[in-house]
Amino acid sequence: MKPLNLIALGALTAPVFALGLGTAAAEGHGMGAGGYLSSEPAQAIYADDLIGNDVHSTVDDESIGSISDLILDQDGQVVGVVIGVGGFLGIGAKDVAMEWDSVELQRDEDGDEWIIRVDAVEEALEDAPEYERN
Repeated sequence: MKPLNLIALGALTAPVFALGLGTAAAEGHGMGAGGYLSSEPAQAIYADDLIGNDVHSTVDDESIGSISDLILDQDGQVVGVVIGVGGFLGIGAKDVAMEWDSVELQRDEDGDEWIIRVDAVEEALEDAPEYERN
């Protein structure tokens, strides 16, 4: 075979081979053809399991606010959490963002709900700079 034909053959078969590898890797994670999930990934945490839930202090175990949003980077990884603190019934509350690595997640005794903790007290979050979303 001529060298030019080998290059053309390689150019045509490489995408097919790569597609096959991607599909095989996806199937190992509950993904079917087309990138659809067919089952819950192991250790999955859903955003709606966290958003709206109380955040407790690791210092005194008091409720210090509630999660109002999650911050994801361009790769889809959670990098931060927005906590609404202060106020009454949402009036006068402000948002404070904390790094995701500073959040402790643990299942309750029944395994039904997440217990969310951060290493801060309510006063510290109230004094923290307000998070403003662009």
